[in-house]
Amino acid sequence: MRLCTLALPVVLLAATTHAHTSLFYVGADGAYGKQDQYLIPSSYGNAPVKDLSSPDLRCRSKTIEPGSVEKLGLTAGGTLSIQWQHIHNSVKIPVMSLSHIGPCLVYVSPLASNGEGAVWHKIFAEGYDASAKQWCTTKVIKNNGKLDVPIPAGLPNGDYLIRTELFALHQAKALGMAQLYPNCAVATVSGGQGTTLPDGVAIPGVYNAKDPGILYDRSGDPTKYEIPGPPLFDGSAGGSGSSNSTSSQTNSQPPPSSVVTTNPPTTSGKSCLKPRGKTSRKRANRNQRTKL
Repeated sequence: MRLCTLALPVVLLAATTHAHTSLFYVGADGAYGKQDQYLIPSSYGNAPVKDLSSPDLRCRSKTIEPGSVEKLGLTAGGTLSIQWQHIHNSVKIPVMSLSHIGPCLVYVSPLASNGEGAVWHKIFAEGYDASAKQWCTTKVIKNNGKLDVPIPAGLPNGDYLIRTELFALHQAKALGMAQLYPNCAVATVSGGQGTTLPDGVAIPGVYNAKDPGILYDRSGDPTKYEIPGPPLFDGSAGGSGSSNSTSSQTNSQPPPSSVVTTNPPTTSGKSCLKPRGKTSRKRANRNQRTKL
């Protein structure tokens, strides 16, 4: 009798791959657009960015070419509606693994800047919610990937890059192992009461690998977690606010089950795993979303 010694690593590798996520839908005030509408195409599929010095950290894209992307209409004082998924209409893992704990953040920059330079402003940040005893990513996963973000009433009118971001800190105890999932949308904001933006921050440059919110041991007290990045832009010209405050999250409808069931591979007394070939590669490719 042959023992299938490779079966367990293969199953574990598949589970790890299935944990990733990407932005699929954005909209205004709960009305979502079509899949990928308004979005800058990702060069990573649903894989994370780990290199905090890479320009890819802006939008998870090798190039940012917003000219061909339709603009989402947003109203200052209204709501940006976001939905992440693992892959399109994924059943077993709708968003990402529940082990992927961390904060949710949203930044904006003037579209004309193309995201280059000290032009980014953080308008939303939620880490660990002590009252709900949940991380923001946990809330998102249980809400089928959805998150509503208030647009500051003082955000000046104009065209923007909207940068959404999820952190996964399950391996962040080791230096360089925090997983970041940024994506960008293109939007036009109207109805804003502000006239100018304060100085922003640069991405990359906003995070350091040794920041407390990047290098993080999940076995510690989550209520002491520090959300990395600049203070929140509160809509005023000074742009002051708290960098670690917990923001409100809405759209908390009961989610579908996010429990993953992995069936062990069947084996016979004569064979173990078949060699990898075209069939196995196609099967693996179906488990990942690739967008160029």
